[in-house]
Amino acid sequence: MAYTPPLALTIVSSISIGVAAIFSAWILFDIIVRRGWRSMMAIMIPVYVINALYLWPITVWTYLKYGRPVKPKQRESVPSHCAHHPPHAAAGGEEKADPADPESQDSDASEGHHEGHQTAGGHSKEGGHQHSSSERPMFATITVAVCHCGAGCVLGDIVGEWLVYGTGATINGRMLWVEYLVDFGFAIAFGIFFQYFSIAPMAGEYGPKTLYRAAKADFLSLTFFEIGLFGWMAIFQIAIFNWRIEMNTVTYWWMMQIGMFLGHWTAFPINWWLIKANIKEPCA
Repeated sequence: MAYTPPLALTIVSSISIGVAAIFSAWILFDIIVRRGWRSMMAIMIPVYVINALYLWPITVWTYLKYGRPVKPKQRESVPSHCAHHPPHAAAGGEEKADPADPESQDSDASEGHHEGHQTAGGHSKEGGHQHSSSERPMFATITVAVCHCGAGCVLGDIVGEWLVYGTGATINGRMLWVEYLVDFGFAIAFGIFFQYFSIAPMAGEYGPKTLYRAAKADFLSLTFFEIGLFGWMAIFQIAIFNWRIEMNTVTYWWMMQIGMFLGHWTAFPINWWLIKANIKEPCA
């Protein structure tokens, strides 16, 4: 017989998913209000929005501290790869270096060098937002890296789970084993998509070579993310609910939300290694 969650469990599940949905919608609204597409790396918009669905406290913190664009002002914004830079000039006009002033030339050169290398999602302090990639703590850098594969896994799981449920496909009479295969396949596809459009704008190169880099960078990350999620799926379906919980209940998706949260942390160490080994770009 199918499991019918008690009212208290349904309420807790609904609150958890509802709060996450509210924060996800708020991030999207905030990006729209601040016209974030003018200064953020485009792929980071869905990454932040999707990851808030399961990792909302950490996603909101990361977005506010390292990814939030400044409010639109009467000035030209200078686009960056992963976030935004403050303008070179004030609203009244563009500042130009005095050729006779060595300090101004050094300052301009320093600014140019900083712009050329700020590709890991940082901000300057101006406008209340921080920092360049070199100033961003490793925890935040890895969190952003995991969020790329996290976004792919969330989409892959949502599509895969409902596809399996709709078709009623089973192996040995159980949907779980089919879910593992289908969810992982879709997660890989979506994850590489997110990784590709993270690497390509930074490298300025689109094509098979960049696609290979994206697959190499994201395969291990996605695999370790799914280890955490799939492990929890086995625990809650077999040990907790004895195969009786249905996919079309809010409690099932609360369990999936918990699994995705755990998946973030099983993917955290491998992303640290991938970045340290220069296999994965710090922004990606």
